[in-house]
Amino acid sequence: MQKVELTNKQYRLLLQLVSLGIDVIDNAALGGDEEEEEDAEVSESPLFNDATELEGYLMAQSKRFGIKDIIQYDADEDYLEYSEPFIEEQEMIAHSAYLNKTAEIASFQLGMRDYKDVNGPESLESITPQEGADKIMSFSLKYLNEIFENGFDNFHLNTEGPAKIISLSSE
Repeated sequence: MQKVELTNKQYRLLLQLVSLGIDVIDNAALGGDEEEEEDAEVSESPLFNDATELEGYLMAQSKRFGIKDIIQYDADEDYLEYSEPFIEEQEMIAHSAYLNKTAEIASFQLGMRDYKDVNGPESLESITPQEGADKIMSFSLKYLNEIFENGFDNFHLNTEGPAKIISLSSE
């Protein structure tokens, strides 16, 4: 076992990062199909399980660091939990990150569609990914700006044709 010394500020930051990391891992759906799994523990990924175990260990250290505004003890249930203000701040950070990533993906996909409409469906096939991204950027920026100015309020799905699934998997 190795030792790491942390200041109270570093401990707080580590708790925030672990909490956000667990949210990202959980939303990445790395586990099995939840509807098919009988045991919720089995359906989670090993990474998720390890991260929540680390979170529990770090939360148990809160008394050593005198942290009372982030972590509180629930005597009725006999466990440690995050305070409501901490949870609200974490949710705001996570939602901002997800909105930014969604905006990035949507604007890129729409920019690629527009670029191909102007330059032909095969226009991106014989170039490097970086060259393609550079060519698409000017087409994507109008959508990205729209999303950051108005959210997704002005985006509408075309329901006349078949739906297209965007896959971000490397597989």
